[in-house]
Amino acid sequence: MKWFFLILLFWSCATSLSTDPESRADRLGKQIRCPVCRGVPIADSPSSLAVEMMGIIRAQIAEGKTDQEILGYFEARYGEWALLEPKKEGFNLSVWIFPLIFILGGALFIVSYAKRRRE
Repeated sequence: MKWFFLILLFWSCATSLSTDPESRADRLGKQIRCPVCRGVPIADSPSSLAVEMMGIIRAQIAEGKTDQEILGYFEARYGEWALLEPKKEGFNLSVWIFPLIFILGGALFIVSYAKRRRE
């Protein structure tokens, strides 16, 4: 089981650090919401606007822009709504923190319940 997690960790690191422009464009395209298809990333959307947006991403990668600059371009143009992953700041932190609190609370409840059942 330990090997499975190590392989999974290695694979996730290897895929996230890819510098290939096309895989980078695909990775960025999966972080931006298609304005036409609603909820579908532009990398997976068949709409002409999503294809055009993927072309903009590829052009900006060719210009040497960073991932944050490219995401910032789309955020400035379409608003924060365009980002499929909310920023980790302000009220959006609740999206990241509350699931962890619920998981920890649930685990504590299960452990305390199991201890009471043993006694």
